Amino acid sequence: MESIGETILTKIEYFAQNTPDKVCLIEVKGDKKVTYADFWKRILRYASGVQAGRRYILQTRQTIAHLVAFYGIQAAGSMAIPVEATASEERLFELSEQFGAEILPVEYELGPEELNFVPPDPENIACVICTTGTTGKSKGVTSSFRCRFCGADNVRYTYEITQNDTALIPQVLSHSGGLRRLEAMLVSGGTAVIMGAAMLFGSVFGAVRKYNCTILQFVPVQVAQILSRAEKMLVEIAPQLRIVSVGSAVIPEHDKERLRELLPTVRLFNDFGSTEAVGSAYFEWSAYPPKPGCVGIESLHSKIVFLDDDGRVMENSSESNPGIIATEGGTLMSGYLNAPELTAETMKDGRVLSADLGYRGEDGMVYILGRRDDMIVSGANKISPTEVEDAALEIRGVRECACVAKPDKVMGQMPVLFIIWEKEELSPSQVIEELSRKLDKFKIPRAEHIFSLDALPRTPGTGKVLKRELAERLIKDGNI
Repeated sequence: MESIGETILTKIEYFAQNTPDKVCLIEVKGDKKVTYADFWKRILRYASGVQAGRRYILQTRQTIAHLVAFYGIQAAGSMAIPVEATASEERLFELSEQFGAEILPVEYELGPEELNFVPPDPENIACVICTTGTTGKSKGVTSSFRCRFCGADNVRYTYEITQNDTALIPQVLSHSGGLRRLEAMLVSGGTAVIMGAAMLFGSVFGAVRKYNCTILQFVPVQVAQILSRAEKMLVEIAPQLRIVSVGSAVIPEHDKERLRELLPTVRLFNDFGSTEAVGSAYFEWSAYPPKPGCVGIESLHSKIVFLDDDGRVMENSSESNPGIIATEGGTLMSGYLNAPELTAETMKDGRVLSADLGYRGEDGMVYILGRRDDMIVSGANKISPTEVEDAALEIRGVRECACVAKPDKVMGQMPVLFIIWEKEELSPSQVIEELSRKLDKFKIPRAEHIFSLDALPRTPGTGKVLKRELAERLIKDGNI
């Protein structure tokens, strides 16, 4: 059952009163710590200097001071809009104009006294998460107090987090994934260890040891880098880990299986959702045999349905007859800020429509085939780019890859495969030979549609591949 009246703020207040000396946050840089009681006092101090009913943009730092400001704004009855620390002045100005928001200075200062806190209406907007996803222009996803709590509570429930758990979160806190994992610890009364998202794995694993972390959170690109460069360090810290969670983007099947081999005693999860419908489903893949494309089952405050092209709920979705994945429940956004038309396209009948196609398997779990706009329609056939990518990643020497659509006068579209090689590079004909062991012939790119790259373009923070840029590169290079 959803605890409609609870919010992140009221949970922090609860633990400040009931476990005041429990360490709430640890900031790796400088080894700074704050208890629940002190964190709550600082939030109320900050809130006393903030005007209610405003919108405030603040550049995200992986610091306790930043989180005091983030929650202080909300406690004062205003909207917090976190933006990556590297945002340019031009981008900050554009967001300020787009959202009607003020830009706070980088250095956050506490107010003169503690605010007389009044618990917020759970339906009020707590924060606005800026997202470009893989499509371009910024969107402001409005997230209510209810949404923030339900998203965090889904994680708490699924991972069975207790006050004894400590989670290392090496992700940017302006993005939904990192923020949700942090807030899962706050609603559990546990401890969150925050640090930058740099690929400095000696620092990451050193922090796991130093702070006795039991939960480790990654995005897929971080996992790929660890498996390429730091497997030994991961194995060394395994005995103290209870859970390793991977989210914010699809994790390749071969990376899942390698983690299973390296961490046989650790519970391994991936999650499915979006900024618009946070943390809807979770899959503990270490508890099952391989299930390619599986994103698990819905958590406590979420429900997933599958819609046909007319928006009707499908009773019998399947791999051959997939539907549009839509989410119901408490984890949904309230809409896009100052964008009613875009909101109407995404939110229908109390659901958030995703860009993904999928189905519910006979095992009751949700399976994803890929993004609707990524799906390649070649002649009478539909090709899932994810399926092509998973097959390519099993080829010796392939470190990363991405499959996109190329317009074709005869077939409508054709698959194109971009590959980043670890060391030795295979020829396109050798790649085709390897793919033919896994894929139907119509799913395999032609030799002239297989390219090698030094790196894939990715979104900052979450590391999602920008397939739009790859498609644009084809046009720019004259391949269309």
